[in-house]
Amino acid sequence: MELLHTSLLRHARNCNFFVEAQSRVEQDAVVKRLFAAVAVAAFALPAEAAPTCHSISVTPLAFGNYDVYNATPVDSVGTISYSCPPPLFPTVTIDGGLAFAGGRRRMTLGAGVDFLSYDIYSDAARTTVWSSTPVFVLPLNSTSVDFYGRVFALQDVSAGSYADTVVVTFNF
Repeated sequence: MELLHTSLLRHARNCNFFVEAQSRVEQDAVVKRLFAAVAVAAFALPAEAAPTCHSISVTPLAFGNYDVYNATPVDSVGTISYSCPPPLFPTVTIDGGLAFAGGRRRMTLGAGVDFLSYDIYSDAARTTVWSSTPVFVLPLNSTSVDFYGRVFALQDVSAGSYADTVVVTFNF
């Protein structure tokens, strides 16, 4: 893993992770995890060595079984953990995912013929959607930040395993 710094760009790390809801028929499905870090490249500008993070990891959301007849949404909590030099103004963004449409993140079944709408929030009350708008996180050397997921109730979807991949970008 390598991180480059220029005077025009802030330090950034990207992490991909899966968001998966288990079907109502599958009792013990395993949440897939994917972690990838990508280097931020400068556009033909000279780069200088920058402090690097020792670890950035994401614990994905695991919604469990979804009942199409239940009027209560299904909630889950995930964690972004990092160990970096103390950042001054660290922020985190989360993109819309692979099947974003109509203002909602969507998990897909198989080849994307059926969708299960969900969202990710920055607060436990699930009132502030965590999106590509940067969210300030604590400027500590090593810490964890929780994020909160919700699959919306009463969606008429086919049985099966639904998943999505979103990109988490940590700027420090």
